[in-house]
Amino acid sequence: MVSQLAILGSLLFVVLSFLVNLIYKPIGCKNIPGPSLHLGTRFLMFIQLHFFQTVPVFTEFWCRRYGDTVGVWINGGYTIASCDADFVQKILGGTHASNFISRTGNDDGLKAIGMYQKGIIWNNDVPKWTLQRRIFQSGLSSNVRKKAFDVALENARQEIKGIKATAQDNNTVPTIDLLNFLRHSTLAITLDVALGIQLDRERSQYLIDCIVDYFKAWEFFLMKPRFIWPLFPLRYFHHKKAVSKLQELIRNLVSTLNSQAAPFLSHLHENELTIEEINQCVLEMVLAGTDTSSVSLYYTFILLTENEKIQNQLLDSQDDSFLESILRESMRIMPVGPVIIRKAIADCDISGTRIQAGTNIVINVARMNRHPKWFQDPLKFNPQRFQINEDLAALSATMGGKGPRSCVGQNLAMVEMKPILRELMTAFKFTREKDAKAFIETETKWDIALQPVIREKLTVLPRKGIVLVGAHSVGKSTLSKLIRSRINAVLIDETARTVMKQLNMNADLIKNDPEKSLNLQASIIKFQCEREEKFKHECAIYDRSALDALVYAKSFCGKQWESLLEMPETNKCIERYKQSDKYLVFIIEPHMECLKDDGTRMMSNNYQEWKAFSEEFKIVMNDYKINYRVINELDLEQRFSIVFQALFGM
Repeated sequence: MVSQLAILGSLLFVVLSFLVNLIYKPIGCKNIPGPSLHLGTRFLMFIQLHFFQTVPVFTEFWCRRYGDTVGVWINGGYTIASCDADFVQKILGGTHASNFISRTGNDDGLKAIGMYQKGIIWNNDVPKWTLQRRIFQSGLSSNVRKKAFDVALENARQEIKGIKATAQDNNTVPTIDLLNFLRHSTLAITLDVALGIQLDRERSQYLIDCIVDYFKAWEFFLMKPRFIWPLFPLRYFHHKKAVSKLQELIRNLVSTLNSQAAPFLSHLHENELTIEEINQCVLEMVLAGTDTSSVSLYYTFILLTENEKIQNQLLDSQDDSFLESILRESMRIMPVGPVIIRKAIADCDISGTRIQAGTNIVINVARMNRHPKWFQDPLKFNPQRFQINEDLAALSATMGGKGPRSCVGQNLAMVEMKPILRELMTAFKFTREKDAKAFIETETKWDIALQPVIREKLTVLPRKGIVLVGAHSVGKSTLSKLIRSRINAVLIDETARTVMKQLNMNADLIKNDPEKSLNLQASIIKFQCEREEKFKHECAIYDRSALDALVYAKSFCGKQWESLLEMPETNKCIERYKQSDKYLVFIIEPHMECLKDDGTRMMSNNYQEWKAFSEEFKIVMNDYKINYRVINELDLEQRFSIVFQALFGM
């Protein structure tokens, strides 16, 4: 009964509100195109926004129909929605930017989430916001940025160890919830740098869950007028509980902190803020520090999985500016949303358009960043565009925004994202599920926090080459195929058979014609080197290697085999195999059960001759200081386990 009365009362309030709006003309702007904002249009926009679409989708809808800047009606007020880069630059960073330091949002909603006249994210009390922004900035010295980098680097390495340990324990290729995985990293960095504390995995996950629920409450209370809350009683009480839950968690956390544990904390206490204001500042630091960086990294990883060439460029380059360009480009091309929301606090003139105080401004960042007017081939992931044209960095808008109201921690976020991205991409090859949608089709939810509708789980494989060597007929190909079927790595099939076919060679000629045998081994090495170069950043299985060619040449070509050592391809291959952090070399010992004539492979006259090949491999590898592991087991499953455990070894 109470719920029904609440709904009827809310509907009556909506009708009365629109009747009152009939008496007063919209604020409006003469130069801004858009639909006539009469009662019917406003009512349709109200229904469209609060029951069917998010703010990003809503603004996209109207900008497509009326142009890059359009006048609409949001939450009972005239609103300019824009994706015009020139207009946006003047709003956010131009001479009138100080007229847009207030955010759109109802006070009741701000009170419900604890941000009313507190903190920095949505505090519209300008003097208080200015003070607390200064406190945030003073806590971001060069020493703090250096610590953020170091903590991010160490955290990434610890996460890599954790993934490997999980794989070893389960003896299966690990799959990770990428967004949640990254949230753990960004939360750990924020807590360490800002508060000087660390949490175990369980407490970290609990805090992450509270943050996610708080964001949902934020969306509900801030973007929906108070009179609409009773229409969703279950959601209302759930969101109220979520806000209280995070606030209580932060209060308990702050009560245990040493005020001098980190520069950020000490600055909060030095400026004589109330304990309630300190709690809110800590809450917002944890909130923003966890979400923005993790979401930006999430979309960057997804984009890189679709762009093998750029992945390889990143892995081959130590250029910090290229790494930053990758992050900027991924934030430019991110899916629908986010929006930047402002309110004019004084009358001003922007590009000949008179904007009155109280006018709301909603900037559809994604539409602007994907607009062909501002970016050539805008849907293409092309980090080089920022290196070719440095002005694009100023033109594009990121999740942190721009100007006096921009995210105070966005530079710190860039500092921490770089080592996370580089370390994880260097250690692992991330692979999406086969039926995953293309990045450009990614759907998002919420108005403020840009979250994917579907959080993808990615498989991870170490970027290591698995090199299998040994005498003929020891089971290298059989093991290679099993590994390929289990871990979905790249399989580089046996090279010798392909080259022998091209040169019209057979096993007898290898044994009895030293000159042709030497030419064959030289050709094999060149062919092998080329293929290894192509797959150097993959988790690749090498069924044979340049070492095989050296051993067979040494066995059948006399002193002439040494000429192979002068080949640049031979030296490239040997230098690769010596990198034990990137290449795992296994020698499989002979077992009589494996010796079978398939009509192509060389056959030994007796076991001792066969065993001698194996020993020759060891001599060559020892001479060139190549680390190797010996596989003595005959059982195929045991062989696989040895390789797998080494692949994910620390």
